[in-house]
Amino acid sequence: MGVVVESSGRTLRETSLESLPVLRLLESYFISSWSLVKELEQAQNNQYNEDAAVIATLCMENYQFPVQILVSYPNGTVVHSVNANDLLDESHEASISSTQLHNDPLVTTYVNFLTEGVNKAKRLGYFTD
Repeated sequence: MGVVVESSGRTLRETSLESLPVLRLLESYFISSWSLVKELEQAQNNQYNEDAAVIATLCMENYQFPVQILVSYPNGTVVHSVNANDLLDESHEASISSTQLHNDPLVTTYVNFLTEGVNKAKRLGYFTD
């Protein structure tokens, strides 16, 4: 789950989220969605859907401007999180070796983030292979 804002969000949508390695990971392990802060704030006050209110609250507790990427269980428990700006900074600082599968450092960094989230969820017993 992420929060859409123009700069970081656009960069992610136009690079990492269009790459086959990221799409394969998302299709295999995740339900990928984007939520606006305004929508999450409204969902926090949802009197008719307590589950949605709890998940929105957990997302907002982990949110940092401008875009926050979360790996969470279906109940909203956050397993792994990164701010999009930090992800972008990390990809600029990454030294890509010749053995990397992905040419774009941002794709490599995002794949590493998603893989780490899956591995944390596995260690916590959520996924089984």
